[in-house]
Amino acid sequence: MTSSEIHARKYHYFAVGAIGTFMSTLDGSILNVALPTISNEFFASVGTVAWVVLAYSLTVVSLMMVFGAWTDRKGYRFAYQFAYLFFFLGSVGCVFSVSLHMLIVSRVIQAIGAAMFQAVGPGMVTLVFPDKERGKGIGLMVMVVAAGMVTGPPLAGFLLHLFSWQALFAINLPICLLGLFLATRVFKGFVVPAKLKRLRLSGAFSISFALFAGAMALSLIDEYPLSDFRIWGLVVISLIAVMQFLRSESNPETALIGLGIFRNRQFTMSLTAGLLTFVTLSGVLILLPFYLERVQGFEPKQVGMYLIILPLLMFLLAPISGRISDRIGFRFLTSFGMVILAVGLYLLSLLDMNSDTSFIIICLVFLGSGLSIFNTPNSSALMGSVTPEQRAITSGIISTSRNLGMSIGVALSTALFAYYEASNSATITDTKELFVSAYQPVLLIGFGIAVVSLPLSIFRSNR
Repeated sequence: MTSSEIHARKYHYFAVGAIGTFMSTLDGSILNVALPTISNEFFASVGTVAWVVLAYSLTVVSLMMVFGAWTDRKGYRFAYQFAYLFFFLGSVGCVFSVSLHMLIVSRVIQAIGAAMFQAVGPGMVTLVFPDKERGKGIGLMVMVVAAGMVTGPPLAGFLLHLFSWQALFAINLPICLLGLFLATRVFKGFVVPAKLKRLRLSGAFSISFALFAGAMALSLIDEYPLSDFRIWGLVVISLIAVMQFLRSESNPETALIGLGIFRNRQFTMSLTAGLLTFVTLSGVLILLPFYLERVQGFEPKQVGMYLIILPLLMFLLAPISGRISDRIGFRFLTSFGMVILAVGLYLLSLLDMNSDTSFIIICLVFLGSGLSIFNTPNSSALMGSVTPEQRAITSGIISTSRNLGMSIGVALSTALFAYYEASNSATITDTKELFVSAYQPVLLIGFGIAVVSLPLSIFRSNR
């Protein structure tokens, strides 16, 4: 099939990927609402039930690089069939889980499918949309992600009101079967390009193992001191795996993508800027719900309505930002978006016990608008900076950096919050005031990270 034939059917291919992306995003936003219900049913603590989410995210982070390389060899038809099949099997396991351990194992199986969805999405969009519409295609995929995030909380409330929590996973089953049928039918004409040399996955497995060990270490920071052997032991393992990855990538015979790509300024700046953006964003997503409940006294359903502002703005602005970047380039939009995002973080750091609800909304509008304006052109710049042969693995790199940034941000923000809260507890007795005293500096640090990352957008090439 020629490029012109693929471009003519771009929306057919996009639909196959969009269904999977929407489903996996919806599944995450639905589950967050149901965690208290699951905790009560299995008589599990918050820390224990958090592994339903943590096991999923660790699996996704550790597999995306491998799946990106594997797709480069096997093709997108195989990739989407694989993703839908594993997400279906994992969802079946979740529906019939009779213990928390079985639910966690089923979530890992689900995550195998989700990792493939996330690893191949940007690469598939870059392939089926012509270069002049790349920003438009990535913007549409971001819009699908936002739609899943917006739909999740209210749908979860509706289903939990009528049914048990298993219904949240049961809705995936017909969607998976539809997606599997479409992937088999729509991608039938795709020809897997012939590869002259054998694909070696030692580099991919090394970096995947490094990310898994590193993310696992970050997840334990809240529970154990930094001197604990479990934390530094995982850090040492992660560093050894990174060294093995560098060794593998420095050899052209075994390289997955090659270290030379990091001499590409557009690639390196776009990747770093995206990583730092999600580090700052995750601090907000973790601490803001607690601020709204503990300081403002909001009910959970009210908190959900406030948090919908971010994905709603992504849904509205990301496609527009992508289309504009196709016309004027990346530099202005990524820089402007980062400035707006930084302003939103600074305003959020000003929240105190007496902040008005309208001011909270203004803060979230700035944050969501900045993220929406920045993210799509930055992803488009990253995908446009590599050769067609590197796009599948680069797609995995984008998703890996996003999840890694979120993991680092969660660990960093929660550790800093605990430090400031412990430091101020001797002089502040009011619980609300104590929370605000620890919350504000964490958000200011996030603002500082956004400011530091701004030059990465300003001094990149424009196209």
